[in-house]
Amino acid sequence: MYMMEAAMVKKAAHGFELDKNDFVMLTKSNAELAQKKVDGSPKEVNEKKASKIQKTLRAIGENSSIQNELCQLIQEKAKVNFSGGFLEIIRRINITNSTRLSEEEQEEFAEYIRCNKEKILKRIKKGEVGVVNDIAEAGTKTSKKRYNFSFASKFCTYISRYHFNEYDKFMPYDNVLQSVLPYYAWVYCKIKKVEDFKKKGNYQGYIDLARKIIEQSQVLYGSEERLTLKEFDRLLWYKYKGLLGEDLIGNPNSLLIKET
Repeated sequence: MYMMEAAMVKKAAHGFELDKNDFVMLTKSNAELAQKKVDGSPKEVNEKKASKIQKTLRAIGENSSIQNELCQLIQEKAKVNFSGGFLEIIRRINITNSTRLSEEEQEEFAEYIRCNKEKILKRIKKGEVGVVNDIAEAGTKTSKKRYNFSFASKFCTYISRYHFNEYDKFMPYDNVLQSVLPYYAWVYCKIKKVEDFKKKGNYQGYIDLARKIIEQSQVLYGSEERLTLKEFDRLLWYKYKGLLGEDLIGNPNSLLIKET
């Protein structure tokens, strides 16, 4: 068991508790600090000047009595059972999460989700992660023929969180998480190789690995430290946004110290 006495826990410059390799520990206090930093990040008023990261921060902040703009939009649309369709929600996700969808792709996803609305919402509510792959497949019907795994994961995540108030069924897929997961898989779970979930369209595997890492961190740090998928995603995204896997890990696995 990893001892949590203050004297034994290293801290980064911004207050995050670090593990033996100076990576952020998967603890509730770190997750709460990450959310606090997200909420306290400066907001750029001018939409055109706002950086990609600032737009995302503005979309996911939770410090106000008035919910973040993406949450507001989803809840407003839900009041009328999404009768106006999903295009506005998709456009907002595209802006705030930099999913780089073309106008054609946005319209194709909106039409697919509208036509399958009841089935898709039911599956998201139940936490059927296969719905991510089905939505992603709709992107292949456009001229770009892209299987858009990242967008589909984000759409399902935000509908789950802001419409169904569920925070432990979906999480976004992005390059930050894909880059840092191999570290936590190796050091916490002794998993030597992590597949490219996007290329294989394996959202189930992505979620399963995240849950396995979370469970092992609970064994190491105590049951009270168990993170939801939302907390896990938010902590790692905030701490490592903008970095590539090679920058994150740096050392070969043989030089990394396992958490025990």
